[in-house]
Amino acid sequence: MEYNKLLENNGPTGLVYGAVNEPVTVLWIKPGQQRDHDSLILKKPVNPTAWFNGMDTEMRLWLVGKAATQAIYGEPLIILKRQGNWLKVVAINQRSALIRYGYPGWVPAAHIVTNQTYLTDLKDLPGAVITKPLVKLYQNKDLTGASVELCYQTRLPILEEYKETVTVRVPDGNIGYLPRDDVKKSTELTFCRDVIIEEAKHFLGVRYTWAGTSSYGFDCSGFVMRLYQSQGVFLPRDANDQAKEGVRVARNELLPGDLLFFAAGGGQDQIHHVGMYTGDGIMIHSPNSNSTVRLDEIDSGTYYREYWGAKRYVL
Repeated sequence: MEYNKLLENNGPTGLVYGAVNEPVTVLWIKPGQQRDHDSLILKKPVNPTAWFNGMDTEMRLWLVGKAATQAIYGEPLIILKRQGNWLKVVAINQRSALIRYGYPGWVPAAHIVTNQTYLTDLKDLPGAVITKPLVKLYQNKDLTGASVELCYQTRLPILEEYKETVTVRVPDGNIGYLPRDDVKKSTELTFCRDVIIEEAKHFLGVRYTWAGTSSYGFDCSGFVMRLYQSQGVFLPRDANDQAKEGVRVARNELLPGDLLFFAAGGGQDQIHHVGMYTGDGIMIHSPNSNSTVRLDEIDSGTYYREYWGAKRYVL
């Protein structure tokens, strides 16, 4: 269920909604800081560039089983409970079989705001959707006074539109300004195979990060989830859940934009990886903690042996 529809339906009685007020926050399996390095992504304000870029392969592998997912600026959450300076939340635009209403995890309470004006505008107004890897949010209409750097697929309620700028509501209830050329209106998003491939290639070279859903670092399923959101299609968060939806596509009928799934046991066991077909036997994907977003032949090595099948979500 797309998040604004859940907000519109108010969800179950008594739930408390909030939104992320940092460029990106990590949802953790358990609350509490475990490494000194993570202070960069836990403090306020966060320093995502230093946190992501400061991790070598071993530090990235450490995240496996400790980080759950990431949520980006303005992304709405259900707040389940508080434990000290931490909140247990559900990211409601990241569908999951884990919890009916989205993807769960723990975040620093300081990263979340509960402003009703923002949540109401998020429900009622079209959104300005960031289409570039990183875009600055400005304090002034003449695009001066940059306040924060926003990730791909950040979406904020549109208050006014001008030739050069868009005025948006920000999570704490204030207003900000975005360059018009760097956003699309959420009401205008539509699936296009050429466009989704073009946008995917903007991220070539971005380092894999376990649980990543942001421009700073993606895991395999977080990457394709955000790409499909750019086309107005909301897929589940994890690869095994993504594979349960859509229409099965034969290998000889693949089209650019179809998702390719890979599983252990010669493609027969648990799905562990997803990539997006770009055409001519090639996929774009975010493979593992020792790699970056890259292009690979789907008939090469491990990918050929572990191919599970392909799914198409827009016919």
